[in-house]
Amino acid sequence: MKTCVVVGGGVCGLTASILLKKRYDRVLLVEQGTAVGGLLSSVKDDKGNIYDQGTHIPVTTGIQEVDDILFNFENNEIQWHQFQRLETGNYFAGSWDLETQTIDARKLNKDVYHIGIGEFLSSVLPSSAIDIETYLEETLGPTFYENLAKPVISKLYGKDVDKKRLSTNTSINYFGANRIKAFDENLTKILKQHPEIDKKLGFHNSSDYDTYLKAQNSSMPSYFYPNTDGVQLWISELVNKAQALGVEIITNTQVKKISESNGKIDSVELSNSDVIKTELVFWSAPPVFALHAGELPIHSYRPTFRTAYILHATFDKPLTNDKSHYLWNWDPSSEIFRITLYDNLRTEKSYSVSAEVLRDKSEAEFTLSEGINDLRSMGLIADGASLQSGFVQQIENTFPVPTNEFAESTAVNYQTLTSAYSNILVSGRFSGRCWLLHDVLRFAYEDIINYAK
Repeated sequence: MKTCVVVGGGVCGLTASILLKKRYDRVLLVEQGTAVGGLLSSVKDDKGNIYDQGTHIPVTTGIQEVDDILFNFENNEIQWHQFQRLETGNYFAGSWDLETQTIDARKLNKDVYHIGIGEFLSSVLPSSAIDIETYLEETLGPTFYENLAKPVISKLYGKDVDKKRLSTNTSINYFGANRIKAFDENLTKILKQHPEIDKKLGFHNSSDYDTYLKAQNSSMPSYFYPNTDGVQLWISELVNKAQALGVEIITNTQVKKISESNGKIDSVELSNSDVIKTELVFWSAPPVFALHAGELPIHSYRPTFRTAYILHATFDKPLTNDKSHYLWNWDPSSEIFRITLYDNLRTEKSYSVSAEVLRDKSEAEFTLSEGINDLRSMGLIADGASLQSGFVQQIENTFPVPTNEFAESTAVNYQTLTSAYSNILVSGRFSGRCWLLHDVLRFAYEDIINYAK
C-alpha cells in the first residue's frame, strides 16, 4: 500500500493531502496545532458576529484540478459570493483613494512632490540592492522613499527596525508598496510603456489592471467568500472533503524522527510514538522541524516576530464604505495597516469590520478604543453609529521580520532538506519560495505533478 505523510495542516497541506489521495492509497496529514487551517480561521464575539483572523479572500489558482478542490463542493455546502474583481483602496494624507491600494505621491506637499518627481524620473535603471532601504531610495528616489515608503516600512516592521537589513525580495513587495501613483492616469499609461518605469508606477484603478492582464493573455482570477459565514467555513468544508476521500488527519502531533536509507525517507516517528512507513513526505511546516527530526545541520537564525492585534467590531449602522472588500492604510497617523469590510464580502449584513495592527512584543497592547478612534478619524464609521460589540484579538509570533539573514537561513535550510532526501517535497510559505496563497498552491501542485513524473 502506497503511503504519503503530509506535515502541516494549513491550506497548502490540506489541499496537497486531497491531491495526493488521488495518487496514494493512504495519506496521513499531521498537524501540531489543535486544528487544521492555520491562520485561516474565524472567531465569534459574544453576540455571534463572525470575524476572520485577518484579511483572507480565497482566489482561484488557474489550475482546474486545484480550483475544483478549493471551490466545488457536493450538495453546495457553501453558498459562495463570487466576484471577478477584488475591490480595494488606501488611506493616505487624510483621504481615501478607493480605486487602488497604490499610494499617491500627488497628495504630498507641492514642493516635496516636485523634488520627488525629479528624482523619480532620473532614477530609471533597476536597482540591484538587496536591502529595501537602498533599493527604494534608488528606485523611487530619496524624497519619495522618505515620505512614502519609509513610513509604510515602519508601520509593518517597527519604527526602530534596521531597514538596511530588510530583504528587498520579501519585505515590502507583497504589500504592493514598491509602486506608487505619481502622475495623472493618461500620462501614467504612457510612462508604463517604459519597462523600468513600469516597475515602479502602479495602475490608477482595477479596470486598468484588468486591461493589462487581458493584453498579457493572463487568465482572470475569480474570488470567493462565504455568503453567510467567515473563511473558517471554507476550511471546515475542505477538511470534510479530505476526510470523505479517506485522508487521515491527526492534530496535536509532531514528527519526532525521520528515518532514511540511501537518501530516501523510510519512515517517520510521530510524537504519539506511532511509526509510519512512507513512500513520500510532503512538508508544508517550517523546514527547521524536519531538519531536527532528521538530525541534519541547521542554519540557525532566530527571526524577530511581530505580534498581530486584530480589532473586531460591529456597529448599529452600516459603515460608510459600501464598495471595498478590504482597505490599506498607509497614513502614518494610525498603526492600522489593513481593514476587512465584511458587508461588502457577503450578502448577510452585520455592519462588521476587522482592522489589523502589528507591534513588537515589548510595546503596549493595542486597545479597542485606539482602534475605534482610528476608524472614526478615517471616516469609516458613520456619524452617530454606536459600537454594539467588539474586542481585540492578539496573535503572537505571527509575522516574521524579513531580514536578509532570515531569507538566507530559510534558503539554506530548504536546500539542505531537499538535498538530503529524494522523496520529500518542501512547500508552503515556510519554504521561502512564495508568500501569496494562490502562488503557494500553484507551487504545491507543480511539486506533486513533477514528482509523479
